[in-house]
Amino acid sequence: MGLSLSAETQQLIEERMRKGGYTSPDDLVRVALDVLDQVEPAGLDKETLAAIDRAEDQIERGEYRDWEDVKAELRAKYLGK
Repeated sequence: MGLSLSAETQQLIEERMRKGGYTSPDDLVRVALDVLDQVEPAGLDKETLAAIDRAEDQIERGEYRDWEDVKAELRAKYLGK
């Protein structure tokens, strides 16, 4: 089976291989599929789905903060940076 991947996906795979110490793209994909097998069958409970719905509604109303701003505030508060 041949796969066609975008340049961006190929770059992500190469970065994950370096960071995670995987020896080949096949090793990385196998681990990713194993993780998906662990996560997907369980599904999400009603409470989690409701929380996601509430969050999506908040985002649509503009009630959110940019992650980069939050991250900078947390770093300043806890790391003094």
